[in-house]
Amino acid sequence: MMIANSFVAATDSVSDLLARTGAGMIPDDNTEMERVQAHLMVCVYAKDASGIRSMFSKSDTDKLIASLRAPRYFPVHAAAVADSGAVLNALVDILPAELLDIRDENGLTPLMCAARHGHVSAIHTLLAGKASVDATDQSGYSALMWAAMSGFVDAVKVLLGYEVYADDSAQPMGVDRQDNNGDTALMLAIRAGHYDVVEALVARRANINIANADGERALSVAVSLGRRRAIRLLCEQRDIDLNAVDRMGLTVMMRAADYADRAYDSSILNLLIGQNARTDLKDRDGCCALLRAAKGQSDIAIEHLLAGGADIHATDSKGCTAVALAAKHNNLYGLRFLLKQRGVRIDARDDSGRTPLFHAVEAEHYDIVNELILHGADSRLSYTVINGTVLTLAQHRGDRRMVKLLLDNGAGNDVKDTAALAG
Repeated sequence: MMIANSFVAATDSVSDLLARTGAGMIPDDNTEMERVQAHLMVCVYAKDASGIRSMFSKSDTDKLIASLRAPRYFPVHAAAVADSGAVLNALVDILPAELLDIRDENGLTPLMCAARHGHVSAIHTLLAGKASVDATDQSGYSALMWAAMSGFVDAVKVLLGYEVYADDSAQPMGVDRQDNNGDTALMLAIRAGHYDVVEALVARRANINIANADGERALSVAVSLGRRRAIRLLCEQRDIDLNAVDRMGLTVMMRAADYADRAYDSSILNLLIGQNARTDLKDRDGCCALLRAAKGQSDIAIEHLLAGGADIHATDSKGCTAVALAAKHNNLYGLRFLLKQRGVRIDARDDSGRTPLFHAVEAEHYDIVNELILHGADSRLSYTVINGTVLTLAQHRGDRRMVKLLLDNGAGNDVKDTAALAG
């Protein structure tokens, strides 16, 4: 074939370069057109724009272009990744616009590759050649999403400039495009921790209240990951929904309480309290933020939620109070703080008639039992579920350590053979 035969000699010198750069040599067992494509790749890696233009000036150009519609090699992608301006310009000038949107083995277009690597010049070149800014890959990621989650704010700004606008709107339509999980570019940037990208997207009026497949929104993502700057920025927006509920029944206040317990950091919780986010909303288990905090392992969220007006008498779907949940989940620090509060009901029964002390004995949380008794929990209360007291429960469980602890702290002696159990 004319192209193959005339071009082999011209590329002998750059084939060595191709091998040295790790791209490999042109395989001998390829079809003729695949070999031509391989020669084209040699020119791309060698940054030989004139060689590319020379190839396409031959008489079989149409056949080469046709072969690139189902290519073995991806020259435009390679040029975009390498940010080879002259080479990419040559390809964009020569190839039909449809070939600028061809997908590689990973489902990416050249524009996505350029965005992923933050190559602004390549992005400009491809868009000027009519590459589609709306194309998405197998995960539903657009070029804008790739730039956003890769942290290239200049690339994000360029892509936003080429986005299509709806009539009478200052907002680019593609800025709120969602991937297969329902995440937007804004959510992806928050997840990756790229605040400058978050700022750029919010400035271009990205919708901050869109929910993904799990019902998460930009703010809930930011809170769960502790992205303080993003949280502050989002809370400054007039249309922010501070009390949205996701598919798990969680609000940002609940997520903030979880984060405070996990990171022992109340700054995000206090920020949301200062924004008057509600503390009384409940998840699927009937737990508000305070009750979720009680099930944690610290007192930090409990302290700040109560200071922010949370109801210490709130109960979950089973009637358990914060004290009961702290006892049940062995949150000693949280329990101690709760027991210092005025009006706390240390012997409040849940819907099954169990008290915090009962839950602690049942769970074998010895320090919790001791703390409750020290604060006046009544160990002589009777429970219909066991037809006896917590001492009866400890006996039935064969828990000698618990029996001794209860007896040492004044529990009744209505259990048979208590001396043997305690011995």
